[in-house]
Amino acid sequence: MTLSLHARLGIAAGAILIAFLGLAGVALERAFREAAAKATEERLQAYIYTLLATFEIDPGGRVTMETRRLDRRFSTPGSGLYGFIFLYDEVLWQSPSALGISVPSVRLDSGRRFFTRLDGNPSLWVLYHGITWETERGHPVPLVIAVATDAATLVAEVNDFRRTLWVWLGGLGGLLLGTQIAILRWSLKPLRTIAGDLSAIEAGRKQRLEGHYPRELQRLATNLNALLHSERAHLTRYRNTLADLAHSLKTPLAVLRGLEREVLPADVRRTLTDQVARMQHLVDYQLQKAAAQGAASPLRSVRLRPVLERIGASLDKVYRDKGVTLALDCDTELRLPLDEGDLYELLGNLLDNAYKWCRRRVRVGAEATGGEIRLRIQDDGPGIPEDLRQTVLERGVRADQSTHGHGIGLAVVNELVRLHGGTLRYHDSPWGGAGWEIRLPVSS
Repeated sequence: MTLSLHARLGIAAGAILIAFLGLAGVALERAFREAAAKATEERLQAYIYTLLATFEIDPGGRVTMETRRLDRRFSTPGSGLYGFIFLYDEVLWQSPSALGISVPSVRLDSGRRFFTRLDGNPSLWVLYHGITWETERGHPVPLVIAVATDAATLVAEVNDFRRTLWVWLGGLGGLLLGTQIAILRWSLKPLRTIAGDLSAIEAGRKQRLEGHYPRELQRLATNLNALLHSERAHLTRYRNTLADLAHSLKTPLAVLRGLEREVLPADVRRTLTDQVARMQHLVDYQLQKAAAQGAASPLRSVRLRPVLERIGASLDKVYRDKGVTLALDCDTELRLPLDEGDLYELLGNLLDNAYKWCRRRVRVGAEATGGEIRLRIQDDGPGIPEDLRQTVLERGVRADQSTHGHGIGLAVVNELVRLHGGTLRYHDSPWGGAGWEIRLPVSS
């Protein structure tokens, strides 16, 4: 299924918008998480400074703490704030709030700090800070002070921010997408206008593009109007030439009709009468087409077999010396949705070629199947070389340059078939000669 230009632009804009807002949301969420973690680290660092100001180590290596200056949560078990002082792997002190909670020790140089989320207890964030304590005798003692806090608060903050962020981004994305669609519809309105005007021209309600189009489309409209004018002028010249040609043939036809009264053999008189009638019909048909000025009129279906029989009878007389056998394989009531003049021109060209190139046999088959009519014309002649099967459909091209003709018969057939929405294909006949298959839609 081919998408419209509006749908293509809408899908592309929507995809870009969703991708952009998605990446922006992920980046903002990550930035907030990192900022929240950094804020937690700074808060824990402040607690470490408080611990540094409130503890002492006596000569026996025992830690004494002025609890009055500490946050009350250090004294409340399960409060979510826990303090530790390490001497290598030994815990010198831990806050009463850390009852039942263990934090692994780490070794850090003085002044270094390390902030992490515990692997064994992911609900805790811990900040380690390395210091060097000097005893009264001046001996340095490497200590590590650690403060831990529950991660639940940080996780809750991140989750709240995530929900709020995606609600706002989703609403903003919907608003932007709706705005983009409205802008696209407004921007593409001139294209819909010019498409509607072209449909009106095709239906015959307009003769040219007369709307006011944007600068980018005005040149296109000007060129299309020039093309329409040129085509109409060309069509008028074609009709005039066709009418002149048909009119000029009326006098020779009148002379030939006068010969019908001469003393001629009966079979010659019949052939002359049939051919003159056929020529008169073609002249009238072409005059009618020229006078119609291209107006569309509903086509009446034509019975196929009588037309084939009349064309075959005429060709039997023209190619009497060859003794061609024509086999017709089609239902007597089968009808083709073509104008009778077009049908005569189409079948006449194909059968004339078949009679001209066959050895003895020509077969015509037709059937209605699958919503279309299939017509096959086959002969037992030499066929058409594969490299010429497409070129013979061009005007002025003949498969054998030594034969008489103008090389437009098959081109006319191809144009008529395409005009009625059908297809013309070449295939080898069962006898090895040429075969042509025409497929016409029943609704043509």
